[in-house]
Amino acid sequence: MNTITEKTMSTHALLRAAALAGLFAGASALAATPINETRPLSATGQVNVNNLKGSITVRTWDRPEVRITGSLGEGVEKLEIEGGAERLSIHVRYPERSGWFNWGEAKGEATALELTIPATAGLKASAVSADIDVAGTRGARLGLESVSGDLTVRGARAGEASFESVSGNVDVEIDSRSTSAETVSGDLRLRGAIVGRVELESVSGDLGLRAGAVDRLEVSSVSGDADLQLALAPGARVTAETLSGNLTLRLPANASGRVQAESFSGSIRSPVGEVVTEEYGPGSSLEGKLGDGSADLRLETFSGDIRISTGAAGD
Repeated sequence: MNTITEKTMSTHALLRAAALAGLFAGASALAATPINETRPLSATGQVNVNNLKGSITVRTWDRPEVRITGSLGEGVEKLEIEGGAERLSIHVRYPERSGWFNWGEAKGEATALELTIPATAGLKASAVSADIDVAGTRGARLGLESVSGDLTVRGARAGEASFESVSGNVDVEIDSRSTSAETVSGDLRLRGAIVGRVELESVSGDLGLRAGAVDRLEVSSVSGDADLQLALAPGARVTAETLSGNLTLRLPANASGRVQAESFSGSIRSPVGEVVTEEYGPGSSLEGKLGDGSADLRLETFSGDIRISTGAAGD
């Protein structure tokens, strides 16, 4: 009898807890202010969006306008929308930070911004602790930056593209003629018809690139591994260096270039050239030529291994 009574009381307690949870969830939903705005923008206009915390999601359509939806977090001052048909600025205005010299956390709850923009419009999105997710843009320029949020891009195309994150990951699928990407502690992954000039930098995160024919490639990593697969435009210049991470370069079977590789305490492996080791102490280097040697390839690590291979898929 006591057991049945205890179970009944426990059931009632769970029901009360569930009801309270529902009330709190409802209150939270009501506290967030729905966003539903539309502004005109030309097909080649520019959209600049800034959201301190929460998320920024961008999709595209063929209409000459920008639709702004989502929810404004509780305590947020306002959503500022300024500009005209050629340039539109969207800014989530939070109350001033608390603490000495405004170093405290910004007041106001996270805001979820959802934009639909003309497919061929330019886009620049900035955030601090917000993730940024972009798909389908085909504008002349695409620029994304976040401090602690992840950057994700799918099915995009741009003449010029740049991506910056401090502690978030960067995962990008894009066709572009000039590309730069930088992370501190996050991983970096880029793939697509990435050609022309490419600059990649990472401190402690791993770095991966799957690209087309590059004219100029500069890669720098401190403690993360760098895995690069690409083709070489005639006269291309490739410079890649790591401190303690491994460096892998995968080239098509018909790649042409002069190879210079050097490592202080790591090993070197290449289909061309012969590894030369220092007579006294650590250190090894290699020089060789692929095809007619029209490109210039310089690879260097301190304690990481260097691996060069030809016959990569997609050549």
